[in-house]
Amino acid sequence: MKIKALFLFIILLNFSFLQKLHATHIRAGEIIAERISTQTLTYRITVVGYTDTRSNVIFGPGEINFGDGREVRLNTEADIAFTEPLGNQIEKNTFVITHTYQGPGQYIIRFREFNRNDRTLNMDNSVDTPFYVETMITIDPFIGINNSPVLTIPPVDNGGVNIRYIHNPGAYDPDGDSIAYLFDENTVRPKQAFQRFVNNYRSPASSEFSFNREDGSPNPFISMNTDGDLIWDAPGLAGQYNIAFQIQEWRRINGQYRLIGYVVRDMQIIIENTNNRRPELILPPDLCVVAGTRIEEIIQGSDPDGDPIRIEVFGDPMEITPSATYSPLAIFQSSPGIVNFDWQTVCSHVRERQYQVRIRITDQPRSGPALVDIRTWNITVIGPPPVIDDLVQQQGRSVDIRWDPYTCANSAETMQVWRRINSDPYEPDSCETGIRAGYELVGTTNMQTFNFIDTNGGNGLAPGNTYCYRLVAAFPTPRLGESVVSEEICITVDVDVPLLTNVSVEATDTQNGEILVRWTPPYDIDREQFPGPFNYELIRSTGFTGNQNRVSLVTTDDTVFTDTGLNTENLVYNYRVILRENTTVIDSSSKASSVRLEPTIINEAIELNWIFDVPWNNSVGEFAHEVYRNRTDPLAQDADTFTLIAEVNPVTQGFRFFDDGSHNGVPLQREIEYCYYVITKGNYNVDMIEFPLENKSQIICARPDDDRLPCPPVLTFEGPDCTDFLSDKPCNFSSFEHQLSWEPDFSGVCDDELSGYRLYFRDNDGDGPFDMIRTFTAFELATVIRDLPTFRGCYYITAVDRSGNESEPSNTVCVDNCPNYDLPNAFTPNNDGVNDTFMAFDNPFSRCPRFVLGVEITIVNRWGVEMFRYNSTQSPENDIYIRWNGRDKNNNEVPAGTYFYEATVNFDVLDPALRMRKYKGTVQVLR
Repeated sequence: MKIKALFLFIILLNFSFLQKLHATHIRAGEIIAERISTQTLTYRITVVGYTDTRSNVIFGPGEINFGDGREVRLNTEADIAFTEPLGNQIEKNTFVITHTYQGPGQYIIRFREFNRNDRTLNMDNSVDTPFYVETMITIDPFIGINNSPVLTIPPVDNGGVNIRYIHNPGAYDPDGDSIAYLFDENTVRPKQAFQRFVNNYRSPASSEFSFNREDGSPNPFISMNTDGDLIWDAPGLAGQYNIAFQIQEWRRINGQYRLIGYVVRDMQIIIENTNNRRPELILPPDLCVVAGTRIEEIIQGSDPDGDPIRIEVFGDPMEITPSATYSPLAIFQSSPGIVNFDWQTVCSHVRERQYQVRIRITDQPRSGPALVDIRTWNITVIGPPPVIDDLVQQQGRSVDIRWDPYTCANSAETMQVWRRINSDPYEPDSCETGIRAGYELVGTTNMQTFNFIDTNGGNGLAPGNTYCYRLVAAFPTPRLGESVVSEEICITVDVDVPLLTNVSVEATDTQNGEILVRWTPPYDIDREQFPGPFNYELIRSTGFTGNQNRVSLVTTDDTVFTDTGLNTENLVYNYRVILRENTTVIDSSSKASSVRLEPTIINEAIELNWIFDVPWNNSVGEFAHEVYRNRTDPLAQDADTFTLIAEVNPVTQGFRFFDDGSHNGVPLQREIEYCYYVITKGNYNVDMIEFPLENKSQIICARPDDDRLPCPPVLTFEGPDCTDFLSDKPCNFSSFEHQLSWEPDFSGVCDDELSGYRLYFRDNDGDGPFDMIRTFTAFELATVIRDLPTFRGCYYITAVDRSGNESEPSNTVCVDNCPNYDLPNAFTPNNDGVNDTFMAFDNPFSRCPRFVLGVEITIVNRWGVEMFRYNSTQSPENDIYIRWNGRDKNNNEVPAGTYFYEATVNFDVLDPALRMRKYKGTVQVLR
């Protein structure tokens, strides 16, 4: 009996020893994911672990979960495994494994292994605490290939008591995505399992471990800046600590940045007592260079104690092709010392973000820990300017812009053509890319095209105006980036047609309004081809542009006409002059609209905005637009009853004036109706035309306290049908659109002086509030709402009058998701990569799972014995595809045959009757 007891004791002792040995080795780690195929969703996943060499336990028996329901044991499934000693009792262990995902999605790759090394001060019982890290990747065909950030600087730097500690992971993104750092000890801290922090984590900067900053001041801290510098100022107690942080990658998609992945680094900091002082770096100034520039700079370092130093260079330029180099390469040298940095930049290096070069200096003291400093040197690489060759006016008053082949055509994606009226001959500042305000984007071409014909949207350029052009080369996502702008080149369009010079509202009324229209003869017309005499047909239409309600007003030899009997109070009109020689049509002028003045009530003041569409230039700084007001007789339209209250510079102030009475120090009174009109001023770039060209708006009136409400409009959903819309969209599609239209109510029982509409939305049919999502002018009666994450939702719209009063809501229009969930009736779990699991269809797209919140399923054999049970809501990834691999609950392969399933699927829909559906069926296992 004693022998048996002794034998049992020895077994338990050995088991305890082995467990202890097994539990004392992991210091730090991270996971890197690299897409290695453009045809398949295959990733090379690298698990990096930093271990304590005092333990003879081999890193790598942990489990890696790929985030799609598949999990393997790392040391048996890895393709490559190797180790690298780093000194300071630290060894780097690298395991590489490949994995192919079945479809798009967002996946969290997880690694967990027993256990951390012993004696970590800021958590409980680290020796028995599992080590856990994770990396998130997004696979989405609509955003392109995605690789996770790569960390180039190992987390092996030691620190000293009362000395500021610094670490930088040296992160770069192979795709050129923007990198951000998240160090928040409330949300990102060391974990022991998925969504489970280590026990009793405490910040290293807490009063338990830190007492003062390096300079002796109070309030020690640990934080991470936007460059990725992790700074602990300053450790107060020797020992080892663990922290964790996220390196996030953001990609600009449709003008907005979206988080598409992250890497969590869990790292260990070892603090020792020392008299050593930290070495110092001297960096070159930040640089901005045009692609093709060779960068040759010297980086200097020294140690205050005179110890040898080692300078190392990390970061983006060291990883990309062609890469930067430095010499001497990572060796200790006498202090002070230098390294020479050399980088030949090329066109493929152009990108929007700066390149961050991380320089680390390490000393080599005679005793105690080596100390480190890390600093960041920024380099921006921009595209060279395009070169415009010529501008040629063509028929139809178009201009052919021609340019030389672009220097970086193999790297750039598009050439942007920008235009403005009249010259702005600015020289871009150093490192300034893109276009300045004041230009309009009129065209975009690919890099194999070397010209663009500007037709002004098919309307032709306005004769008499000088148009100035510049080019900007734009580079593709995700790196983005732009070139330096080209030099400006200008052309004045010939005046070979009449020029409209005035469309001025002379009388405001709903029935008897008047507009004065003037135009010029065709000064530059070819008199040999068209000797004359000429006459002119004046055409009027409703609206700022277009041919709605087109009317031929007059054919005349004169160049002036007063149009009468108009509704100038509520409508805008545009005019065009057709040039005739006798009865033969030669050409026509550009269109010009009347000026529309719109008031908005804001805090007992009135904001005025004026709108027009004219071929001459109304944005000339030397010609101020004039604002007139009448408060004595709202109905009077005699100019003597109006007073000039403001002169507005259109270049600096736009076409806007805010009247709160400050122009004369008399506040607006709520009970008074104020009436306004404006006179716009502009010109053509033609010497023969007298300038400025002055045109009046209609007269509008408003009271600061107007409380008469407009009637609500009638809202209509125009489509698309949910099922039809999704029939050709992939399973993960999540960018929906709604087409809406509305009709105002001008029945006369409400205020019909509208300034616009407000559209409201909520994504459910419950009692939650609606949010205003868009505003529209009074002339807009339809819209398309795009980039919706789901199809369901409810809308209403309101009308807003000129005083800012809002109508009651319109009718509510709701649309619902079209849920779908289909399961196959057979699968072949033979590990050939095809149809290996029982899962919901992901092809064809018409059978994709749509709007599924959760799936719960039970599968039994023909005798009712449960083989498999799954609840997606209990899965970390909430994977609604199921993915049964044909094994029972004991992980044994089930025999070929027929199995029965019963599933409950919860759908994301407005209709309560469609939110849950039960499925029953059979599935054939084929082997």
